[in-house]
Amino acid sequence: MTTQLQALAKRIPKSYIKQKPGGFAADYVSHADIQQMLIAKLGVPPSQEITQIIRSADGQAQGVVLRMVFNIDGQHTVVIDEVGECERPGQNEGLNVKNAVSDAVKRCAMRIGLGLELWCQETYVLDKALATKEEDSNAE
Repeated sequence: MTTQLQALAKRIPKSYIKQKPGGFAADYVSHADIQQMLIAKLGVPPSQEITQIIRSADGQAQGVVLRMVFNIDGQHTVVIDEVGECERPGQNEGLNVKNAVSDAVKRCAMRIGLGLELWCQETYVLDKALATKEEDSNAE
């Protein structure tokens, strides 16, 4: 078991979790907080690259495909491509892409365990499952 994977799977402290405003109430953590947690848990910032800008029929940027490369415990290179959307696209293309990248970063982080509990809610068990797996391997 990798120690960084266990660190990524730990639940995010409640003080970082906010409620999205509007009609669709959902828990979220800011882009800046996710970035600092990634760096703190991995020791270095992961690489990231926009591989595609997704545009509407009229050519407006609405989303991106973001590739992030994570090196976990120096043993596992994990490459994740994830879509991020701009929830309320405006006329500023740069801002639309920035907002879509922010969404994609959070989705990529979730794929390696960071913030996954925000999607799973009460069914989240990864942190406990990895702790149990570590206990089992130590008993051998």
